Amino acid sequence: MSRENRREERFVVEVAGRYRARHGMSRDIWIKDISEYGCRFFDKFSILEIDSVILIKVGNIGPIPTEVKWRDGSTVGGEFERPLHPSVLEHIRREMDHRDSH
Repeated sequence: MSRENRREERFVVEVAGRYRARHGMSRDIWIKDISEYGCRFFDKFSILEIDSVILIKVGNIGPIPTEVKWRDGSTVGGEFERPLHPSVLEHIRREMDHRDSH
């Protein structure tokens, strides 16, 4: 899905997170934008494969089963297996975003 054809609004954030790949590897990440349906995150040495399923924690929320949809260098886009509840998304945006705390 091209970025111009998104079905939902994405919110720019900077939220600490973590993912665990199927083979057990766990990595810390920075989530850079998020919507009800997915997120984009920075993973410095990413080796994730497109269409692989990972478990993401967004702050202390999760694990959220997520399918890797694309990767561009260290930036990865994932689609959540089930959409986030709007109140959960709002909590992430209001309470977990670190952009103003640096």
